[in-house]
Amino acid sequence: MANWRLLVRRALFGAGLALTAIELAMFGVADAGGALTLSGRISGIIFLVAALTEISAIIAFRDRLSPRPSKYSSLLILTGVLISLTINLALLALQLDSGSYTPLLWIWVTLFPWSCWALWQIHCSRIWSTLPRTQGLAAGAVATSLLAVANFTYTQIYQPYSSPALVTTATEFDKAITLKEGGTAAVSLRLRTKNTGKVGVYILGSLYHVAGRKASFSNHRRTLQDWEKDLNEGKRELSLYTPEGTHDLVAQGAFIGEGVTLEPGAEVVAERVIQFPADSRYDVISVGGQVVFLRKDRGTIASVRETRPRESLYPAGPNIIQVEHRARIYQSTAVLEFTRAPQYASVWWVTRGEAAESSQPYLMTAIAPADKKRNFNLELPSETQIRRIEDRYGLGWSFTGYATKSLKGLMDKKGG
Repeated sequence: MANWRLLVRRALFGAGLALTAIELAMFGVADAGGALTLSGRISGIIFLVAALTEISAIIAFRDRLSPRPSKYSSLLILTGVLISLTINLALLALQLDSGSYTPLLWIWVTLFPWSCWALWQIHCSRIWSTLPRTQGLAAGAVATSLLAVANFTYTQIYQPYSSPALVTTATEFDKAITLKEGGTAAVSLRLRTKNTGKVGVYILGSLYHVAGRKASFSNHRRTLQDWEKDLNEGKRELSLYTPEGTHDLVAQGAFIGEGVTLEPGAEVVAERVIQFPADSRYDVISVGGQVVFLRKDRGTIASVRETRPRESLYPAGPNIIQVEHRARIYQSTAVLEFTRAPQYASVWWVTRGEAAESSQPYLMTAIAPADKKRNFNLELPSETQIRRIEDRYGLGWSFTGYATKSLKGLMDKKGG
């Protein structure tokens, strides 16, 4: 019976080392040639070195069972167990931090307690007495483990968040003309989007909207009490006469293709010609725009596809048209890919055909798993959790502000 138990312990010990070697080799091969950042590729090389160390530990374990084991066998075995303990503890921490389920979770759940058991077996077998310069070795092993954890934390958590992504978007009007055929007016519009930061980005969605105002005013002069009421209602512009003009949503749409990549310094210029009846009596025309982007160093995206889901994170209300574009996010490293559930970035273009003043079109966005039931947290995410996920993947917005021009001034503009 004692021999049977000994054989089982030896088999479990060797199997744990072998599974750890496969685990580390899987991460190393994937990241050494496929990580998005240099630090990620360096981590991949470290994983490959650690995998070779685990293989050496397996050989040393077999040598340890021989009648005349090498004096370095114990050192390699202890190193292999400490590597397994450190790596799987870090992977468990990342998995818990992501708050999601992945099938490989069971590997770290298995190998972490195995590492603790293996370390206890090493202690019980008094292997410490066979280590050369035990005190120096222990200090070296602890220092190596701490360095591995520090490098892992720096490359996987801190460094991806240290460089901000900066994207600027601007709009400008060219001249307006009246076309004689059909009594149509046309205004030229130019939209510029530039990556002014040091990190590449993916464009997830864009939207511009042009509104024309028909101005008219009441003859009633507003009093100080009226202005106070306006300020209490959140208005930040006051006028002596009450404007009664209406705003028409003349045009709207995307101006950058979904999934376009903007490297640092790259710029996209889009031009649009906005047409409307010349007798519309617009005195002012205004334009606004926005761009949603995702950092390129925190993940890659598959092709963006358009969907019209029956059930959406933001369900459409009455008289609302909603178009969704969704892209699968692949993590920047294999470590993150295997410790986080598949995430999808969705952008909704929401619009309605009513007065632009009260219902201008807008973009909404969210990053979430395709199947929320696979999350540990089955409740809807809080505002803090949503912000945390957006920060994790570098989800950002770029707004143009509002450019407003007199239509008469545009028509009097000289030049092309």
